[in-house]
Amino acid sequence: MKESNKSKFLYTIILITISVLVARLVFIQIVQGNYYRELSTYRSIRIITEEPLRGRILDRNGVVLAENVPSYDLVVVPEDIKDKNRELNFISSITGIKTADIQTTIDKSGLPDYSDIIIKKDISKEEMIKIEEHTYEIPGVKVVLSSKRHYTFGEIGEAFLGFVGKVTETDLNTDEFYNQNDVIGKQGVELQYERDLRGEKGKKEALVDVFGREKKIIYEESPVMGNDVYLTIDITVQKDLEKIIGDKNGVAIAMDPTTGEILAMVSHPTFDPNLLVNGISQKAFEQILNEDAFLNRAIQSHYPPGSTFKPMTLISALASKTIDPKTTIYCGNSINIGGRIFKDWIYPSAFGYQNPVEGLANSSDVFFYRVGLMTGIDQIDKYANLFKLGDTTGIDLPFEISGLIPSSSWKLENIGENWYIGDTANTSIGQGYVLVTPIELITFYQAIANNGIQFTPHFLLKVISPQNKVIFEYNKTERLNLTLPQEILDTVKNGMEGLSNKPDMSIVRVNGISVCSKTGTAEVGANSVDHWLVSFAPKENPEILGLVFFENSKFPSSHSLAPFMRDLLKNFFE
Repeated sequence: MKESNKSKFLYTIILITISVLVARLVFIQIVQGNYYRELSTYRSIRIITEEPLRGRILDRNGVVLAENVPSYDLVVVPEDIKDKNRELNFISSITGIKTADIQTTIDKSGLPDYSDIIIKKDISKEEMIKIEEHTYEIPGVKVVLSSKRHYTFGEIGEAFLGFVGKVTETDLNTDEFYNQNDVIGKQGVELQYERDLRGEKGKKEALVDVFGREKKIIYEESPVMGNDVYLTIDITVQKDLEKIIGDKNGVAIAMDPTTGEILAMVSHPTFDPNLLVNGISQKAFEQILNEDAFLNRAIQSHYPPGSTFKPMTLISALASKTIDPKTTIYCGNSINIGGRIFKDWIYPSAFGYQNPVEGLANSSDVFFYRVGLMTGIDQIDKYANLFKLGDTTGIDLPFEISGLIPSSSWKLENIGENWYIGDTANTSIGQGYVLVTPIELITFYQAIANNGIQFTPHFLLKVISPQNKVIFEYNKTERLNLTLPQEILDTVKNGMEGLSNKPDMSIVRVNGISVCSKTGTAEVGANSVDHWLVSFAPKENPEILGLVFFENSKFPSSHSLAPFMRDLLKNFFE
């Protein structure tokens, strides 16, 4: 090929290449100019976790007890911070949070630098306005729409509802579902049914600009709201029982004995769980601690049952055939046991001759001292264990503890002493080493009411999905089915009915219904007593079982609790 032809070919190739580049440049700048100008403003693609709304908690009639309400959170995105000192000092100036504490929160979050790290939840309107006014000066700081837990009735129902709070390191290490920004159930139903309530997280991929603002969503997987949890609670009954206990330390429980459903549960002192949603002052927190208000006394404290244990002693004596329903025992005003005088509560008066029904109706200490000594601790221990006294009940709340039914072997193993007949006498009237939780005691009486059958006490009624589909529905669970001669149970019921018919107790008979009751006074110190009252009604085919308990009671006697039991029962018979 000639030199001139080679040159022409080379020029042609160059010209074609330049033409293609120019055409491409024109296409990019003119045809797709807007697209690339928009893209140039994006800083990065971020994968963002979207938090689900927590499921609601409702009573048996659909009344909302716990729900979510809108709120705004102040967050920091470390990757977007331009001037750390200025931006963190700005946060500190409007929130009062120390700069060092803000930095610690960021450092300990364990989240990627492009993530929202919550510095303060539920900020005020004034704080939000100040942040929005300085958006372009503080690109790493922003306000995001969020939600917070709200307990509709404040402190009412806190004993079983519990509360939510920030996740701990243990939570983060135990379950990969959570991150540093999350809240979790800490107590009560909120903790027990955490997995039902928490929902499922979503995620999205989004283009963000140089200020960290979302400009375009590339992909999104929406979060799934948590399930609604319906409880067996009737909030109307709950409110009444809260009034019954008032400002005193105590417990009140209403149970459906035919199912084990808890219709109301009160434990005082209590507190408003809304205080813990976004953090609480040190002073308020210390007050809750000092009052032991975090403690659900119905399931997390045990107490000597006093005379409410006497039906157990009587059942042991009758079932072991130590006595029969017609046995008559002379009851003076006191009895000498091992050289020590044990007085009756009516001392210096005496009840004289009594059969089991009379002994129980009068709650004669001497009667039960004698019956307990005749029966022996081994038989009492045997039948108490058959009724599952001394065991946890399996109620669907966390941190339940058990009571204690002592025996000769238990005392030797735990105290290092032999068992004495005086110990048997004390056990027979619910003193000494005997301890029960209120939920344990009411479950024992459930077995009496149901002729030997117990159902596990529970709060859960059903779980409903956000699509209103039934995920789970609770069916009553039989915990105990004892085959005892009906004559034994009838004897106990007759004695309990006899107590309810006494002049200072008959107020419990709402509209004249037959009520079976047992009072109890337990000595818990030199000058202090606890008072108990347990009742179920009607006597035949009971529909309601109630318990009222006052710790370090100031009432003159356990019979003084009768008006409170009437207030409980009238919810069902008026």
